[in-house]
Amino acid sequence: MNALASISPVVLSDCARGLAQQMVLWGHDVRHPDGNALVRYGLERRASTGLTGTSCYSMPWENGVVELHGAVASWTAAAGKTGCVFCRDRGRIDLWEAERPPVPGRENGVSGTVADRWKAFQPLLRWLIDYETWVFETLGETWRQNAWRALKKLPKGKVWIPPHLALRWWQLAVETSNPPRPRELLKGE
Repeated sequence: MNALASISPVVLSDCARGLAQQMVLWGHDVRHPDGNALVRYGLERRASTGLTGTSCYSMPWENGVVELHGAVASWTAAAGKTGCVFCRDRGRIDLWEAERPPVPGRENGVSGTVADRWKAFQPLLRWLIDYETWVFETLGETWRQNAWRALKKLPKGKVWIPPHLALRWWQLAVETSNPPRPRELLKGE
């Protein structure tokens, strides 16, 4: 059995919890005192389709497009390939089979096997690691930690794991199909 076929649904669930936290952190990055960090990293900002009064950020990545909205993160693959979409209100990573990014609030992905969803998530996961590495190197660990603390203070704020451990977990997840549970990283703190 190959590693992809043996991916646990728990790993995808952990990824979904991590993405939910990450979306809030991206929201803080937009308001960085030195200017919108998503734009500084290289994403293009435009009005969001589907959600009035919000922005969408996108950039080419691995022969596809990463797109971030307040409620949706996706990687749309080139024609004939399958991408992925994470809808915050659904709390799961699904397949995205269209040749254009999803419209938040109007379109969701389609279910698939855990292995297919994991495979489709890999480009977005690699982008996330690249972005978070840039955040730590450019904006600093204190910036990311303060954004995480702000999330913890929200009445309905759902934290996952601290940002430095989250980045380590994302890195382990891309390196292996069987990363440790996030709480295992907390034990080493």
